[in-house]
Amino acid sequence: MKKLFLVGAVALLASCAGEPETGYTVNVNVTGDLTKLPSDTLVFAGGTKATPVSDTVVLVNGKATIKGETNTPTNYTISFLKGKKRTTVKRFFLENEKYDINVDAEDLKTATVVTTAAVQTHIEAVNAKRNELYAANNIDSLLKVYGKLTKEEQEKVREAYNKCNEEVKAMDNAFIEANPTSVYALSTFASEVGDLPVADLDAKVATFDTVAAYANNEMLKEVKETVALIKSLQPGQKAPDFVQNDPDGKPVKFSDIYSKNKLTMVDFWASWCGPCRAFNPDLVKIYKKYHKKGFEILGVSHDRDYDAWVKGIKDDKLTWPQVSDLKFWDNEVGRMYYVRYIPQNIFVDQNGIIVGRQIDKPEVANFIDEFLKK
Repeated sequence: MKKLFLVGAVALLASCAGEPETGYTVNVNVTGDLTKLPSDTLVFAGGTKATPVSDTVVLVNGKATIKGETNTPTNYTISFLKGKKRTTVKRFFLENEKYDINVDAEDLKTATVVTTAAVQTHIEAVNAKRNELYAANNIDSLLKVYGKLTKEEQEKVREAYNKCNEEVKAMDNAFIEANPTSVYALSTFASEVGDLPVADLDAKVATFDTVAAYANNEMLKEVKETVALIKSLQPGQKAPDFVQNDPDGKPVKFSDIYSKNKLTMVDFWASWCGPCRAFNPDLVKIYKKYHKKGFEILGVSHDRDYDAWVKGIKDDKLTWPQVSDLKFWDNEVGRMYYVRYIPQNIFVDQNGIIVGRQIDKPEVANFIDEFLKK
């Protein structure tokens, strides 16, 4: 990773060539006691999977400027870098515009972005509305003591919280409705693609395909790849085969398991995942009830700590096969199956054909029961 002093390399080269500057300019201005900062080095990171950006810039008297050009506007983060540790200063949506990021050295969380860029201006308005609603309903304070409240009080907090977020979401939706092919609409689609009805995905992609400006847009390309992946994981499709190691380091092949059982559930979980651990006692009961009838489970863990993974298996009495590559959210099987949250599952028959995906926890037992009756 290269260090850039005051300006980004792309803009510096353009300036030396005597060409007019284009693209973005990000000015960082830090005020207050600079000795309170984690370091004097900022890392500017974002981009897409195809062309990630990760540049550093050193503050001079609390100021730094980063310049460059983005063909695909998207989310970026500015953080302080000390060794391998990053302390986030601000996340923002970067377009080829000017941005002034104002930072208080003694309170990094209050960093603000000043810009005329359309998307970030909308994001700032949405955040301001959320903060206003949260303050009016005392949401932040209530969430801090949520665990100590009665069930009735917790229900009221959830209602207030959901009502605030619904109002903010309505504001967001109104912007997208008024700007259906904007880069913000595309960015929102990219972040929510996994939550939308599969039947709607192709039409949604087609909306952006009609815009000439997106001809070489990397975000749209990635969305199309994600849509293709999601469609390949629907019931009726052949499940991708994989091999990962069990806790003893022995390779386990998915097809070797499902070919021996009427129904196999891939359970994506992790020892650090509270909802996963809360569901495990129910899953143990389900396994005991249906295993002899031809039901099997293959656990795929998103752990990164081997000892915690093994302890979780032992403590929860999980007797079915378990595998992991200990890569946390980068688990290769999780990426293959587009796993963005856990617990999550996918069910396949004896031929490896997907018969169910993302079955809600309360419905798992009924789903298994109904399938094995066939």
